[in-house]
Amino acid sequence: MARAWLSLLFLQMTLLASAAELLNLGERSGPIRMTTVLEYWLDPQGQSSVDKVEAGAQTLPFAPVLVGQPQVLENAALWLRFDAIVRDPRFHWKLELPMTGVDKIALYYRSPQGQWVVQQAGDTLPISAWPQPGRYPALSLSPVQDQVVRYYVRIEHARVPFSVMPRAISDAEMTTARQLDHILLGAYFGLAVLVTLLALLNAITYRDWGFASYAVYLATFAGAIGAFTGVAGLYWWPEWPVLNNAATFLLPLLAAAAAMWFVRTITTPKRFSRALDWFMLALIWLLPLIGIFDTLFPSPEVFAICNVLVSAGIAVLLMVIGVSLFEGDRHTRWIALGFLPILIATVFPLLRNYGVLASSFLTENALILGSAIEAPILFYGLLRRVTQQREPEVRATALQTTDPLTGLGTTQLLLDKLRQALSTAERYQQPCALLIIHLGNLPLLQRQHGRETGDRAMVMAASRIRAVAQTTDTVARVGDSHFALLMEGPMTSDSVNDVATKILASGLRPSRGLPDADPLLFRIAIGYMPDPARLAKTKPQDCLAQLLQVVKDMNDGSRKAIRLVQL
Repeated sequence: MARAWLSLLFLQMTLLASAAELLNLGERSGPIRMTTVLEYWLDPQGQSSVDKVEAGAQTLPFAPVLVGQPQVLENAALWLRFDAIVRDPRFHWKLELPMTGVDKIALYYRSPQGQWVVQQAGDTLPISAWPQPGRYPALSLSPVQDQVVRYYVRIEHARVPFSVMPRAISDAEMTTARQLDHILLGAYFGLAVLVTLLALLNAITYRDWGFASYAVYLATFAGAIGAFTGVAGLYWWPEWPVLNNAATFLLPLLAAAAAMWFVRTITTPKRFSRALDWFMLALIWLLPLIGIFDTLFPSPEVFAICNVLVSAGIAVLLMVIGVSLFEGDRHTRWIALGFLPILIATVFPLLRNYGVLASSFLTENALILGSAIEAPILFYGLLRRVTQQREPEVRATALQTTDPLTGLGTTQLLLDKLRQALSTAERYQQPCALLIIHLGNLPLLQRQHGRETGDRAMVMAASRIRAVAQTTDTVARVGDSHFALLMEGPMTSDSVNDVATKILASGLRPSRGLPDADPLLFRIAIGYMPDPARLAKTKPQDCLAQLLQVVKDMNDGSRKAIRLVQL
């Protein structure tokens, strides 16, 4: 027994002497940075087993890790080792690698019986095969208390330089962190889906390619973020790890191509330079093609070409936006303001891919932050663009049915409404009425006070007629000094005459808007159609012409201001 205790003591002293520091897992629940306790060795061929690494613990060139120094692994394997001891039984500890997209990570340590405990995770394995499914690999540390345990970590990560170091975290702390993580990511993807659907709805409503290209860009970018953050591997294809690497490299290229298509649609660079437009169009096609080629035949050289093309795309976007701003395109300023945060955010993962920056919070999350800022700005800019572009069309359309002086309907609108009213009256066997109101003293007002006063009198007359009309009635201007009021629904000749009397009385009130508070002298012809059976044979143009003639005939010196005519 004494010899066994001496052997165990000698082993622990050897472990303490060979490691940089001992990781004490005590009262703190984490996360605990491990840079001071980690040592690394780069296996050039990636063929060494854990037994070989353990056997060469004293001879292999393990060295303290250098924080922030990216390692290009490609065909190599990165080995890490550290010693840890659990001091507090309340916590169950995990080794977490806070990085998505790592190809493979394996954790090795010996059980109290001397057997290897092996756990593996990474993008080359199905999520269901991970010890702890999640966006990040999380591997359980030994639960043995008050005993130093040596751990070996093997990491494979091709193409992108690796610089993230694992950390120790308790189960409770990791659960809390992941819940918050999922809330924030859920908010982002919810926003992305909402804005994409709104963009598609506007694209269909306005038949606008700007909104359509923006919807495609948002969808592809959200997909790229899903692959980049590990959400896609966790929820979209958990049993298809082969899609992880393909999506991580292909979807960002598709998003970059969609972004260039969107900017090209909005700015139309061929207005300024056909060469720039052709170069932009070539990049739009080349980015997806090189992405597909990279998916089928992955290699460091093709990955380098992808990074160069994305960098060229950013430069072209900046150039096109800059030229559009210089040329005074008022819509481009919103595009520039919206793209600014995402262009800045793209720099961080690109510099990481080039090996200039180490993996950090910004390299992992800058694109999400930039996209969350970008989406509402671009949507608002597109909405302003569509509104301003459609404003002349809306005005032209409104002028076809609206009188520009009084705001009432036009003659054509009245005829259309009258045709519908005649059809409805025949179908439901109910009468209808058409009133023609003539502003009789308009010529006198124009002669005495000028054309501007005459226009003011017409506007006031339109306002008083509209005030008497019901919401279901149609009021229109049908001549220089003539108005029409189409009444529908149950009525009698007496009720129609009452409406005409109210209009007449409203005109007789002093008009303070006129120079001498002159009244508005109306003459009204009422076309009452009591027999619905005859309405189908009545033409709207004939009704209007007949009543206009009746009003004209009332200017024969007669004092009668209202005349009822049965049509």
